[in-house]
Amino acid sequence: MEIADWLERLLPEARGRGEEDGCWVAHMKARTPAHHPPLYWLGRALDAVEEAGAIDAMRGWLLAAHGAASCAGWSEQDQRAQDVLTAACALAWAAEHLGPPEPVEVNGGERLLVRVPSLDVSLAPRRLWAPPGPARMPPMPPTPAPQTLLSQLSAYAAEAASDLAPARGRILYVDLNLHRGPYARDIGYQRELTEPIRTSVKHHGADQRLGWVLTRPFEWGVPIEVWY
Repeated sequence: MEIADWLERLLPEARGRGEEDGCWVAHMKARTPAHHPPLYWLGRALDAVEEAGAIDAMRGWLLAAHGAASCAGWSEQDQRAQDVLTAACALAWAAEHLGPPEPVEVNGGERLLVRVPSLDVSLAPRRLWAPPGPARMPPMPPTPAPQTLLSQLSAYAAEAASDLAPARGRILYVDLNLHRGPYARDIGYQRELTEPIRTSVKHHGADQRLGWVLTRPFEWGVPIEVWY
């Protein structure tokens, strides 16, 4: 099912106010995956969540992260909803490459992990956040400074190492942020912008004794780099 249909099913009360204004969740309901790989893979991720029997739990996590109604747009609610969707992508990747997955809560439900009991493997999904900004999106949304992203990665790796209990396999799953503008010019699609992120993921993964998966925004089916 396409992402617009999934979001209508999961958050039916979120309604948009126009192409450039308002809630990210509502805005995604007006988009199609045609020529837009992130939305194609995001729809398939929620298909995988349903196949895993976790779609009702996913709805609850989206409601807790975002709320039922539209937000003002470019908000922390939108960011946290995307965090939940990144966890859906990590679950889909695990289902395809490892075995039947299950999402689990850690730290009182503040974060989600994905476990594959048959292999004793756990993944910690993490998504790089965009910088704060106004509700109205400019034609080219601001890109976080490289050092900001690298600092996020360092914190994510340490947090993941703490969240992931001792297991046969422990994997840090890192998803790059999705902008509403011309995404193909952003990090993940431009080699010179992406290489520092890729290097940092490898460094922190090795330092924390974690495997890693690095993906373009929601594109779990075609990762930038995988090692585990």
